[in-house]
Amino acid sequence: MSSLRRALLVAGKTKLNLQNCHFITGINYNGLTVKQLQELRGILRENSNTKLLVAKNTLVFKALEGTKWESLKPCMKGMNAWIFVQTEDIPAALKTFVSFQKEKKLFDNNLGGAVFEEKLYAPQDYKVIETMPSREDVYGMMFGGLHWPGLDLVNTLEAPAASENESAAA
Repeated sequence: MSSLRRALLVAGKTKLNLQNCHFITGINYNGLTVKQLQELRGILRENSNTKLLVAKNTLVFKALEGTKWESLKPCMKGMNAWIFVQTEDIPAALKTFVSFQKEKKLFDNNLGGAVFEEKLYAPQDYKVIETMPSREDVYGMMFGGLHWPGLDLVNTLEAPAASENESAAA
């Protein structure tokens, strides 16, 4: 396969991975074996609907150019594999990678910078993202917050009727 054809294939894969993408990060894959990359790719895909792409930084940047992911450019140094999180549960994807990293003792293969909601995050800012509640948790908190005031209102409105019934029964 010619290098031009291979470059077009990588650019196409990158564009495809950008569809429905919520979060992109790079990992330093220097020293990872092909078997480890394949295992990580499988674990990410099955646990968190996340794709892993090993590609040259310049090819990935060409695909990101002009998109909301363009701010990732400063992170495109060294040997990177790119993680495309295609679910809104970003903490689960990050935890999946961190668990894999600890299990395989791959402490040199850290997460690089990331883009989330068009903002560039440095590796030290990942704790903020890892501890974010999932969308389902946020909805639960919102509905819980709406439930209690409504229940209090119903109890308040029913209180006079309940006290009248108790008076009549006595």
